[in-house]
Amino acid sequence: MYPHTLTPVVAFMLQAQPGFDPIRDEIGRLQRNFQGLIWGFVAAWMILVGYTLMLTFRERKIRREMERLKSMVEESERR
Repeated sequence: MYPHTLTPVVAFMLQAQPGFDPIRDEIGRLQRNFQGLIWGFVAAWMILVGYTLMLTFRERKIRREMERLKSMVEESERR
């Protein structure tokens, strides 16, 4: 629970407990959020790189197929 979501009475009771540090709790919450953000960016970049590699391999395959078809057409024209 975070102090800003608590009623004033409950927040006061928690502050009276030893070891309660709202700043440390907030820093921990921000660190967890930041870690999730970083993992999200890592996943997005991995998807982007994978998609780019997939497109590159498809392009190479299509180019090879076009060259093969071009050579077949040229060979048939020679006959």
